[in-house]
Amino acid sequence: MITLLVTDGVPGLQICRDKDRRPQLWEDVPHIEGAFIVNIGDMLERWTNCLFRSTLHRVVAIGKERYSVAFFLDPSTDCLVECLESCCSETSPPRFPPIRGGDYLKERLELTYSK
Repeated sequence: MITLLVTDGVPGLQICRDKDRRPQLWEDVPHIEGAFIVNIGDMLERWTNCLFRSTLHRVVAIGKERYSVAFFLDPSTDCLVECLESCCSETSPPRFPPIRGGDYLKERLELTYSK
């Protein structure tokens, strides 16, 4: 759902804002001293009906050691993930069907690691 990330200032973190675009366009994430990097996950994108968009991210090795500390926040496995009322309307209906948090995580892991 959300990842909070603190880095040591060594560059290398990149994001791809449009995950459906080909070829993918990668941008460097600047380091801001004392700030957290907040990665929006796919589950929060579902909850907000794409109001908050998840991004692909990667780390590119640049020849220096890089340290980061991450905190991952996800809902419980039985939590129903469905579009929030404040994020949909008659003109903007929910884009995703409801799904339990555990079922969604299982689907994502199978897609990621079944290749």
